[in-house]
Amino acid sequence: MILLSRISLYLVLLLFLPGVWAAVHIPIGSSGVHQWLPQQTPERQRYEAFVDAFGNDQVVLITWDGCRVDDPRLAAFQNQVRLVDSATPHLFHSLESSASMLLTLTQPPLQLSREEAERRLRGVMLGTDGTAAIIANVSSHGVANQAQTVNALLAAAEQTSNLGAQNLRLAGSVLEAHAVDRAAEDSFTQLVLPSSFLGLTVSWLAMRGLRRAIVVLVLAGFGQLMAVALVYYTGQQFSAVLIVLPTLVFMLTLSGAVHLVNYYTECARTKIEGAGVRALSLGWKPCLLSSLTTMMGMGSLLTSQLAPVRQFGVYSAVGLGLATAALLLAFPAIVQWFGTSSASSGCSQPISPESSTKHGRFSIQAYVHMLGRNANLISAIGFVALVASLGGVLALRTSTKFRDMFPGTSKVNVDMAWIEQHLGPIATVEVLLRFGSIDSSKTFDRVRWVARVEQRLSQLPTVGGVASAATFLPSWSESSAISAVVKRAALRRSLENGYPLLASNRMVVEKNGQQIWRVLAKVSATSKQDYGTLTQLIAAATGEVLQTGSDTDAPTAEFTGLFPLVHATQITLLSDLAASFLSAFLLITPIMMLVTRSIWGGLLIMVPNVLPVTLAFGYMGWMGQDLDIAGILTASLALGIAVDDTLHFVCWYMQALPRCRSRLDAVLETFQACSAAMIHTTLIACLSMAPFLFAEFLPTQQFAKLMITILIGAIVGDLLLLPALLLSPLGSVVGRLSRVP
Repeated sequence: MILLSRISLYLVLLLFLPGVWAAVHIPIGSSGVHQWLPQQTPERQRYEAFVDAFGNDQVVLITWDGCRVDDPRLAAFQNQVRLVDSATPHLFHSLESSASMLLTLTQPPLQLSREEAERRLRGVMLGTDGTAAIIANVSSHGVANQAQTVNALLAAAEQTSNLGAQNLRLAGSVLEAHAVDRAAEDSFTQLVLPSSFLGLTVSWLAMRGLRRAIVVLVLAGFGQLMAVALVYYTGQQFSAVLIVLPTLVFMLTLSGAVHLVNYYTECARTKIEGAGVRALSLGWKPCLLSSLTTMMGMGSLLTSQLAPVRQFGVYSAVGLGLATAALLLAFPAIVQWFGTSSASSGCSQPISPESSTKHGRFSIQAYVHMLGRNANLISAIGFVALVASLGGVLALRTSTKFRDMFPGTSKVNVDMAWIEQHLGPIATVEVLLRFGSIDSSKTFDRVRWVARVEQRLSQLPTVGGVASAATFLPSWSESSAISAVVKRAALRRSLENGYPLLASNRMVVEKNGQQIWRVLAKVSATSKQDYGTLTQLIAAATGEVLQTGSDTDAPTAEFTGLFPLVHATQITLLSDLAASFLSAFLLITPIMMLVTRSIWGGLLIMVPNVLPVTLAFGYMGWMGQDLDIAGILTASLALGIAVDDTLHFVCWYMQALPRCRSRLDAVLETFQACSAAMIHTTLIACLSMAPFLFAEFLPTQQFAKLMITILIGAIVGDLLLLPALLLSPLGSVVGRLSRVP
């Protein structure tokens, strides 16, 4: 056994180098929200069909305080962007400013009045207070290289006289993705090491020995590096969703190592020869079961439809599996190298109940007797809290809005709010009017449909601006007056020459024997209304227009765009939360049934683990707090981690029952043996997560808050509700085949 352990330890040490290389060189980047949904979902298929027809719709909106149509910096900045973007492939398809668009509308062939031109651009490219802007249409290469795109704009601003990068106000999906990537990079470089240090410090204090701290550092550090290496060597990027992955594997491996070191300390204290091997023989089963249940919680994330969630589930489960294998195989050899048989350097809490101090025994005894006297009341309160919290879970809301990913005081959110206040809404709902044939003789009639829809949508209070092909055409009247008829006839003829220009501006496309016209409805990205509600209002208004016409060539309407896709992702978040948690419950509960050798017993001891999860999410539901992607990761993951301490408690309880006179004595012995280690591992987990409470990226903050809350709730459940359930009449189903009455 010791030979195998030494070989395993050499392999662990050998793998440290590629692990460190991966940690130093791993790329950081995130896929856009539109890439989270599976390709077979209708919402994503509609969006990708739209992009295939009209091209990439991702833009960056650029403005600054005091930016007006006559601001000379508009043209100067555009020229500087073109100079910066002179390389091939280009980052930008095109650059359009409020000034250039006004010029297009007021010069031939349109020759609109200045007032009419400004009216058409209001809410899209011109604010009610006269604020102007530049829209940069980003190429596919620019979308794939978001940091390069944003840096190009900042560099151009620095080279523009009297402007400067610090004065720019930017908004758009590319900027949002860049902000998320930058937050992920900051979290990785600033928070992972403090997190590891805190976890290690707690372990050191708990074990009161530098040598033992080195043991757990090597084993937990290996798990952390393997988690990063898995992402790197499979060719993936380290996204904001994966940012807590190395810390998660680190703290779980650290907790397992602490349990094994506790076993080793007891063996060394009693002068057992081959203490490392003996400790492993005593501790491998609960450690393996703990890792297995946690991996099941992680594996349940594979039921999610969202790609980042599934990715997190795979990497965390495989990473913990590798770390656990290294922990169990290398442990005897590493403690032989760094361990000591001296009892004086032992763990602060040995596992033997007889070694407890008189004061400690009295305190635990008094607490357990209190639980015995109030077991029925505590159990009843637990079940009532479980039912009540489920009501809050049913009221949960989700959000994948960018606004909810960063603090309101962050520059990205401040700029978004300023732009929406001074220029107009940022988000876009794409309305596609699809005609079943390509017929040039009907072009004007189809433009009339487009104009009716545009006019109706502009009347909606939730729509701040509308743009379509009609925006770039002369106005006309539908009256029967001779002048109106003549003007319509002239416009009909001019459209034959103007149609290619509309197509080049991506306002109309011919594809698969159909003609598709595009209407852009601008809606707020910073309001509390979700994109689903806004899209429904737009769909209802469009439907009103289409139902009023009697034309046999009436179009069908389709609604898509990046922001309706975000809403579809929000709906998926909630369904995935239920699916992943249920999967974790169904995977973990059978193990608890095997441990207790009872179906009802397994279900009973799951209650203290389920309750902290339902309380945390129920509170969010009752308080109206939005759940983001971190919640999907947390629920099933925390369930798997919470079960770890329950397993240690119940395994010891099951062993104690046959030799104790009553269930009360068995619970007392279990408390004396396990409670300190359970508290230590909870402290390790919570303090390892604590630095992420200060992350700028709010989903990472939410993950840390939920994990800490649920883990604290789990230890309270294990040391309060679980023993109360075991001491209540319900507890007879756990270990009922023993000799204990």
